[in-house]
Amino acid sequence: MAMGDIWRMTQSNVVPLPIRTSVFDAGAFARLLRRSGKPVRGGLHGIGYQARVAIANYDQHIAKHYRAILPDGLAAACSQADIHFDTPQFGLIIEFEEPAEIAVHDGDMVLDDSLRALVAQFGGVILRNATVAGDVRQRFHRNIFPHLKFHVDRGPTSANQYSCFTRDPDDPAQRQPRLSSTVFVANIVAWLEMIARGHANTDSERGVRASYDLFQDGKAGKLFGKVILEQPWIAPPGNGEIAVIDNRTVLHATFDKHNRRRGYPIGARYLI
Repeated sequence: MAMGDIWRMTQSNVVPLPIRTSVFDAGAFARLLRRSGKPVRGGLHGIGYQARVAIANYDQHIAKHYRAILPDGLAAACSQADIHFDTPQFGLIIEFEEPAEIAVHDGDMVLDDSLRALVAQFGGVILRNATVAGDVRQRFHRNIFPHLKFHVDRGPTSANQYSCFTRDPDDPAQRQPRLSSTVFVANIVAWLEMIARGHANTDSERGVRASYDLFQDGKAGKLFGKVILEQPWIAPPGNGEIAVIDNRTVLHATFDKHNRRRGYPIGARYLI
């Protein structure tokens, strides 16, 4: 299978679709950048999908949750923290109506241009009912990240700043829904949480740490859909799922939903 191919899969056959340098037309999702929150329907070479924002008006949710320590507003806190925040519509979820294989990256581990643009606009992209296309499908390692230890996978000097997490429906273990989820926050949330908990102060805390232990009070789940984005990996058996983030803007961790029964390691790869 050629690397650039995207495939349409049915019960009886697999039909190769044309090679494209960009999987999506990133402009097709521009409407979601506004505050309406209404889903967008579209198609990719005959495969229908619905796209929506995971946490609409994310900036407002952050400002409301941390209002006690934001006397001058979120923008002022970002300036004080020296942390850039530019994803008020946080997380783009694209769910396909039929199983699809998507050319997420090439043989040199370079992220598709349209997905790169969408990650920049939404902080992260989650593809459901989708798997990575081509010979690179198996170019990953398996990992389970620590419970609620939000971190970056690659430091600022690394070329491969994009993390791609995958559930492969053809993997005997990953075929089933996973017991643990992957959770994401914008960098500024980690800074605000540290300040709110008294684990740092605004006079000395600047920039983004490599890792944080956050939301360890057992209340993380109550913040899902507000300040924490959860990718639960619970689609029915045989469904592929993909999540792509930029380590420069988003932190991630594992959330053990069932008393530390973390389940199988998720696929992880690091892209340029």
